[in-house]
Amino acid sequence: MPSSTPHQAARRGAIEGFALIDVLVGLAMLGVISALMIVFLGQARTMVRIENASQMQMEVDAATRFLEAALGNAEALPLSQSTPDDVIYFSGAADRLQFNGIMAIGFGSSALRQVSILPTGDGRLSIVQQPRRGDGARDMPENRTVPLIGGVTGVRFEYLDGSKGSWSADWKLDRRLPTAIRFRISTARDGATYTSDGFARLSLANLQGESGR
Repeated sequence: MPSSTPHQAARRGAIEGFALIDVLVGLAMLGVISALMIVFLGQARTMVRIENASQMQMEVDAATRFLEAALGNAEALPLSQSTPDDVIYFSGAADRLQFNGIMAIGFGSSALRQVSILPTGDGRLSIVQQPRRGDGARDMPENRTVPLIGGVTGVRFEYLDGSKGSWSADWKLDRRLPTAIRFRISTARDGATYTSDGFARLSLANLQGESGR
């Protein structure tokens, strides 16, 4: 058979050389795309973490705003554990408190309830509503526990005695409401800690102080 001519050999070498260059270019493009994907995935993970953190902070802030509103509705009425010689309107400790106030009991309805805010296990801060004796509440169980927020690592309440202008970690004064309550809720999720500070002024406390003058 006749041997290939120099022209045919040069043409075949050009085709083989083009294929090699194409492979090299393809590998380079894959490297660039892989680098871009790594950067993109890293940014996506960062955005997800930021979104989760923002969502958790919003949950803690929402729980704080709810507590502020509930505490602002506290009524100067005796708690169930009161006696004729020891009439208690408000009972408060560093991590829990109890008062009478208007609370929502259904869609568009509310009623006077004895309310406890306290840790209930599994890192939850809960609200316990108890019907008052003689209020005619037949549609509600004796105690209704509603989790307010989970993942709680700490809660701290402080109470302002308006007559002294001082804050304390508990409240045990008879026939008196604290003038104001400040608190902090701390939660943890995915190794991060979130905190929210709240402040509630009890409107009836001012009226109570004025009536006592």
